[in-house]
This record gives sequence, C-alpha cells and structure tokens, in this order.
Amino acid sequence: MFKRDARSSSNGWYIMDICRGHWAAHVLFAAVDLGLFDVLARGAQTPARVAAALGTHPEATARLLVALEGLGLVEREGEFYRNAPLAGRHLVRGRDACLGHAVHHFANLAEGWSRLGEAVRTGRPVGFEAVERANYEERLRDYILAMGDQARLKADQLAAALDLSGCERILDLGGGPGVYTVALLKKEPRARATILDLAPTLKITRELIEAAGMMERVELCAGDFTRDELGEGVYDLVLASNVVHIYDAATNRQIMDRVFRALRPGGQVVIHDYVLAEKPSLEAALFDLNMLVGTLTGRVYGVQEMGSWLEDAGFEDVTYHPLTAGSGLLKGRKWNDK
Repeated sequence: MFKRDARSSSNGWYIMDICRGHWAAHVLFAAVDLGLFDVLARGAQTPARVAAALGTHPEATARLLVALEGLGLVEREGEFYRNAPLAGRHLVRGRDACLGHAVHHFANLAEGWSRLGEAVRTGRPVGFEAVERANYEERLRDYILAMGDQARLKADQLAAALDLSGCERILDLGGGPGVYTVALLKKEPRARATILDLAPTLKITRELIEAAGMMERVELCAGDFTRDELGEGVYDLVLASNVVHIYDAATNRQIMDRVFRALRPGGQVVIHDYVLAEKPSLEAALFDLNMLVGTLTGRVYGVQEMGSWLEDAGFEDVTYHPLTAGSGLLKGRKWNDK
C-alpha cells in the first residue's frame, strides 16, 4: 500500500502517489486481460514480437511494457523483455499460484469504486450495475475462482494457526472454492469435511475439490446457512471464512447461534475475516468501503463486536489471532451446551 515516508509529505508527493494508484492497477488489469505475461512465459521477447503474439498495436504495447518494468513485473535486457519472478509465479495462466482470476475480479470492481462518492452520499451500494452485465453463471465462476486465488495466499497460514487435535468433522460455511477445507484436511489426515454453500456454487466447488484429490473426504451440502439449521452436536470445528462481512450484525448473531448448536462439546468456531482494530489498518478500512460500494448490508466488524456474538451464543475462551494487518481469526470453544 502507500507509505507516507516514501515521499516527502511537505511537498505533496504522497498525495500524488495516491492519485496515481489506479493507473498502476489498470496497467496490471490490461496486461493480464491481454495475456501479456503468458506470452513472456515462452521466453524473452521484443515489444514487436509481444504485439504480434497479442494482436496489439506495437508502439502502444512497447509503452505498456515500460510501465510494467517500472512496476517490477517485467525485466528488460537490451530490446528483450521477460517476466520478473513475481509475475512468472503469479500472473501466468495455468500455474498453481496464478492470481489471474483475482486480478480480473478487482478489475470488475473498478467501475463501482469510481462511484464511491455517490455511495457515501446515499449510503447505498453503487457497484451492482457493472458487475451484473455478465450473465449469472459467468459472474459466479469468475468470483469463486478469484476467491480461490486469494485464499491460496494464506491457506497454509490459517491452517497452521488452528489446533486440529482430535478434530474428526469440519464444517466450512460458504466454503466456495474449498481452498481452506483442503488446507485443513491436509493438516489433519483423520478429519472429514462438509462444505455448505448454494447449489450453483457447489458445481464449481466439486471441480476444484476433485482437482485437489480430496473428494473422498469432502461432502458437498447445498443450503443457506442464514436460514437453515446446521444440525446438533455434529462437528468438531466450524469455519466461517469471509462470511460475516457480507451480513448485518443481527444475521451474524443468528448464524453463530446455529453454529453453537452444530458443534460437539469441546468443538470450536473460527471466524476468519477482515477486522477493524481500534486503529484500523488500511487493508481493513478499504475492504469496508468495498462492502459499502458493492453490498446492501456488508461491512467489516471489530473484534469486540464479533466476540460478543460468540459469547452471547455460549462460546467461551474467545481469542483473536491476526493473520495480516487487516485480517485474522476469532476463535471460541463450546465446552457445554447452553
């Protein structure tokens, strides 16, 4: 993100860097959309050869490459450009760590963000029109794959932060791409998991779980956890990852009540989400505005407020474990039934 000490605050360069931030993002969006990094993955190329492979304007392509070099995403030696290591790992289609779907998702959000002032004036979302131009199935697939890209960045970190000893049954609420489920199952070989999500999402989930070789240990359950009961005394761990920021506080309280009933004595709930600290991080504050732009009820909550949902539901030993500057894990134990 932006660093105030990167430029002298007395001459306004920090302000200018913020203003230019969307330029850099759109350079990346365009390069990924065009497939530029895929072309450079074949080997070092001149701008003319890149343009020929992409079917783009030669001079304009050369100018784009110069900007990408400035961003550290490509490297130049003489007339030839190649992917920088970071781009080679995360921006080439088909590679395990590729973030291309996530980049495309952020590009889809850009138009809504351009109307942030309107959202602040009215308190209503403004991002639906741009996102909903594509048909539902295309939008859903794009979104789920983007969430998978982002989840892979910290799935191992999340799994490492959890005590899974004695954990046999896991419920992943709104598990989408199933990345966190796979990470937990890899950590605890004796466990089995259920991913609860909407039926159209689970068609995509099945593809991804099968590709991970975990289908024998995963049950896919179609349902709506904002309305449906989750069972009683069934699970040892319930994960609600990037769920609560979608809903209002009243709905989240109801969800946590259902989660409490679904857990066995000794079981744990884990809320993984963005978190607004007393001094909020930029990561969390920006995501909170993203919820304002694009959702009817979504927002980022503080640890204290989320903790009250858990304690009122009956959970004990509620603790918070940070993962990034703006996100973390809120954990609670069900020792006894209410």
